[in-house]
Amino acid sequence: MTQNIVKSKLSILIVLYKRHYKDSAAITTLLECASYFCEKGIEVDFFVWNNTPQCSPRLVREGLTWLEGNNEGLSHIYNRVAAQAFAAGATHFMISDDDTDYSSQSYVGEIATAIEFEAKSSPDAFGVILPKIYSGANLVSPGERFWFFGRLSPSVESGINSSANKLAINSGVIFTKACYVRMMPLFDERLKFYATDTEFFVRYETYYPQFYVLGTALQHDLSEHTSDNAERAVFRFQEMIRGFRVIFERKNYFFRLIMEAYLLISSLRKSVSYKEAEFFRSYISSFKERR
Repeated sequence: MTQNIVKSKLSILIVLYKRHYKDSAAITTLLECASYFCEKGIEVDFFVWNNTPQCSPRLVREGLTWLEGNNEGLSHIYNRVAAQAFAAGATHFMISDDDTDYSSQSYVGEIATAIEFEAKSSPDAFGVILPKIYSGANLVSPGERFWFFGRLSPSVESGINSSANKLAINSGVIFTKACYVRMMPLFDERLKFYATDTEFFVRYETYYPQFYVLGTALQHDLSEHTSDNAERAVFRFQEMIRGFRVIFERKNYFFRLIMEAYLLISSLRKSVSYKEAEFFRSYISSFKERR
């Protein structure tokens, strides 16, 4: 039996990177959800941005727009497709990595419940809807923030949560149209890959006091981020330096002094751990880039 809710259109973006679309858990499981969204009265369409065109052919399917770029920055991709989706009538816009699994049986129903709750709430109550993301048995999103440190939370309540000093990973985040209008561009395009989610949620808490958490658990593969070789780890550290300085550029001098001390110590520790001086050199050379 079809459940009618407030008329909604959810546009979903999956960024595909270095894999065939058939090997993407996100694409496979989200496409399987399409009929369930329809049953809940939610119109859904899909965008796939293939960020490494040499790794996958085009997927042709009704209701799916295929886009391509050569390792474009995530912030640029998110902003471009969000503008396209909302201009085409979307009321909600979701972003996803290609390796998040959306096969939870309660997932679509939880989104329908969240949209119904949003319709009954103040427009200023919340602007994003988040899933609970796990890597194995560990809750990895939403999490907590203390200054510039991100920390895992042992648990999170479903429904409304305070946004103060909270973080979440990008994958699975659903933005309301009101949030898009209020905060656009959603992402700072000075950041390409690392810390795009941190920057968004640090800024988000200045616009909205709360966010909504779905009562469903999703699995997300973090192996790419936990098995870096030295070259990849150096790149991520360089992105981390840039990210911290962009995100916290308006903080006071003392805050930024502590942050720079942390980055310096991190560069030394990573240089020792990886037996690679490029971490320290990256930190020193980063000051030349700022000039």
